[in-house]
Amino acid sequence: MPRHEAQLAEAASERDSGVRKVSSLTWRAGAAGIACSALIGVALAAQHAAASPAPPHHTQPGQIVIPANPPQPATGSGQVSSGAS
Repeated sequence: MPRHEAQLAEAASERDSGVRKVSSLTWRAGAAGIACSALIGVALAAQHAAASPAPPHHTQPGQIVIPANPPQPATGSGQVSSGAS
């Protein structure tokens, strides 16, 4: 095998080795990111569950609760514009 072909083969081998290392690091970083996201999600869910007050009545999920007092009409002109006009 000529010398330049041997050099090309060696360079290709080094490149393949580098690609394998980067790919391995990428997969590890991705797995670590997923694990950290899951831990943060669990922590926030636990915090939210602890902070949310218990419902005043025993209601089942999806049940409509009618408030004791209906909402009062708003005061003011009754016209709202958003943005520049």
